Amino acid sequence: MFRRVFGWWTTGAGIAAASAFLAVALRQNQPAFDVANACASIIAVIIAAKVLAWVAISGATFGREERLLAFVMLASVALGWIGAGERIDERAFDFRAAQQKADFMSALHDTSVRIMQFCSARDRVAPPHPRPATWQQDVDAFDRFESDTVRAYERRFGARVRAAHDLASLRGLRDRDLDAFFRHPANEFQIRVIAKKLDSFSTALAKR
Repeated sequence: MFRRVFGWWTTGAGIAAASAFLAVALRQNQPAFDVANACASIIAVIIAAKVLAWVAISGATFGREERLLAFVMLASVALGWIGAGERIDERAFDFRAAQQKADFMSALHDTSVRIMQFCSARDRVAPPHPRPATWQQDVDAFDRFESDTVRAYERRFGARVRAAHDLASLRGLRDRDLDAFFRHPANEFQIRVIAKKLDSFSTALAKR
C-alpha cells in the first residue's frame, strides 16, 4: 500500500499536474504568481515525500552511498524549491514594475490630453484681442480671463500635475521648462508647455 501511494505513477501524475498549472499560471495576461508559488511548493513536497517514502521502505538496507544520496536528493529539493520561489518572486516584481510603468505612461498622456482640451475650450470663449479704440479695457479683460484660466487649471489639474512631476523625477525624468512652470503656471502658454512636457515624459518612458 505504501509503495502504491508513493509510486512513480502517483507522484509523477501529481508533479505533471502541478507543473502544468504552474506553466498556465505564469502565461496568463495577469500572471497568478500566488498560484505559481503554490504549485512549486506542491512539486517540492511530492518529490520530498517520494524520497522519504523510499527511505522509509528501503532505508534498513541502505549503505553509506544510499544514505548520502537520500540526503543530497532532499537538499536538492529544498534548494530547488527556494530557488523556484525566488525566481517567481522576481518575475512578480518585474511584472508589477512594468505594470506601474504602463499605468504611469497612460496617466501622463491622459493628463496631457485633458489639459490641451481644457486650453482649447478656454480659447473658444476667450475675449477678443486688444483693439486700438478700447485697448486698455481689452487688455484688462484678457488679463482677468487669463487669471480665471489659471484658477480653473489649478482646481482641475494642479495637484495631479505636481504629483506626476514628482513621480517622473523619481524615474529620472526632468525638464527645465516643466520645473519652472509646474507649480504655479502664470498663463495659458505655460499651461500648454506643461501639457506638452508631460506627454514627452510618457513618450520617453515608452522608449526605456
